[in-house]
Amino acid sequence: MVGDVHAEHQRLERALNLFAAQGVDAVICTGDIADGPGSVDTCCDLLRQAKVTTVAGNHDRWLLDDRVREIEDAHHRSDLSETSEAFLTSLGKTASLTTCAGELLLCHGVDHNDLRKVWPGTERMPIERSHELDSIILRNQHRYVINGHLHYRVVVDFESLTLINAGTLCGRHRPGVSIVDFAQQTVTAYQLDDAHRDAPCVAECAIAPDESRRIWGDTQEFDGQWTPVTLY
Repeated sequence: MVGDVHAEHQRLERALNLFAAQGVDAVICTGDIADGPGSVDTCCDLLRQAKVTTVAGNHDRWLLDDRVREIEDAHHRSDLSETSEAFLTSLGKTASLTTCAGELLLCHGVDHNDLRKVWPGTERMPIERSHELDSIILRNQHRYVINGHLHYRVVVDFESLTLINAGTLCGRHRPGVSIVDFAQQTVTAYQLDDAHRDAPCVAECAIAPDESRRIWGDTQEFDGQWTPVTLY
């Protein structure tokens, strides 16, 4: 899985090559293809050619609406090729996939809210609750949610659902990707920074929690008392 791309076309190509070498069955992406130091057109071409299941992020929405263009490394709709514009326009806010271990919901923030974050709270980052995720948990249709937006590769455990944040390729925020093995119930993270020509494995953990990990009923139970399960 690929988190927020932010026009990091070289890292995206490295990620796709890694996935091909590892023989993954499918690749998914949490969006935010636009707004970064590289080429949006190249990123769109790579995602399309590799048949990556991709959802739209808030930066993609802003780009197509020509809004919030004063941010650093912003792109403009007029910069896009026709094929890239069509690709970005075609992206939905969510996608549902079937895994061998249950249904998976792919989104950027949470469900259709591309600005929502989820965080149980730590000393450095306040609690971020989500009524959207609570509704997903209550419906009990999805076993997994994979999202982005937070730029932080982490696993958050709920009683009936596992949330995995895919992180980002952005060079300022620990760029990397992860591979989830639903049959083995593991997630393995790889670093894609400039210091390594390869993509070293930096973390591996179970996606099925044990007694050492805090398990929540929903986000209303967040109280900041937990140890983040990070993929670094």
